[in-house]
Amino acid sequence: MQWLIDAWIAVQTRLFETFVGPVLFQLGFMDWFDDAFDAVEFVMLGVVQVVVIALVMRPLERRWPLEPGSQGRTVAVDRVYTLLNKLGIIPLVVFAAAYPVSNAVELQMREGHMAPPSIENLVPWLHDHALGSFLVYFAVYDFAAYLIHRAQHGLSWWWALHSLHHSQRHVTAWTDDRNHILDNFLVTLVLVLFAQLVGVQPADYVLILVVGRMVESFSHANIDLSFGRLGDRLLVSPRFHRLHHALAGPLEPHIHDNNYAAVLPIWDIVFGTAVYDRTRRPTGVADSEIDADNNRGWLGQQVAGASRLAAALSGRKSASVRT
Repeated sequence: MQWLIDAWIAVQTRLFETFVGPVLFQLGFMDWFDDAFDAVEFVMLGVVQVVVIALVMRPLERRWPLEPGSQGRTVAVDRVYTLLNKLGIIPLVVFAAAYPVSNAVELQMREGHMAPPSIENLVPWLHDHALGSFLVYFAVYDFAAYLIHRAQHGLSWWWALHSLHHSQRHVTAWTDDRNHILDNFLVTLVLVLFAQLVGVQPADYVLILVVGRMVESFSHANIDLSFGRLGDRLLVSPRFHRLHHALAGPLEPHIHDNNYAAVLPIWDIVFGTAVYDRTRRPTGVADSEIDADNNRGWLGQQVAGASRLAAALSGRKSASVRT
């Protein structure tokens, strides 16, 4: 596989030297050289993810759809979200907004001589086992994502933003990136700060993001697929996650407040939020104001989400309205 790694690095280097490096030089941003080089790889990985979704996941959905029929514009807008996120446009904006905060925290830690703890120091064996170290950090990161996801549902002001993700009536592999930009900012900020506190290395952090996002894209796929009794308890499957997007009703008013895990269902199992059943439920939200997102484009959804946030912060919207 070394030839593949060499080819990947060669493409990354060529793209950086041809397009990114000259721009940095002209703008006087050479201090960002290393970060920009890593950003090129992030975009390349994003392109790979888009290709996998388009050429692998979507054909599976068309061959074995759980919800058949054409979804038209409602899915088309999710493709916009995916391209904006996977190709690095939204992440760049979010990073620019989050960087001053994360950088200030890092400086405070340095000035206070507080070195981030390292899991490798707690478990010395991991120093010489890169794969083991990555898996441990991945599990810790995934647990943080689980807690954040619960906060997105539990805090009325955060739900005002996160509800955009749940408003989709036709959940597909494109839906994973359907998020409000402020929601992305909050999640990114919390995870970056968390990564600093637990000592996740930048290279591992990017890989954790990419692997996690790939699994999350597949877990949104419009197919009735599980990984079996054991597999569904090791990895989030489309069937497991689809229940999280289920349309709440009088008999199940909080059905979507389950199955929060992004990649590892163990967190739902441990904290009692795992639900395993084969009942087919429609997806979306019962709140007509949020459901109206399906009739809006990307910009309209962003404006509506910001309006819901303002209403929640001002107390004009009941915190209990999360269906």
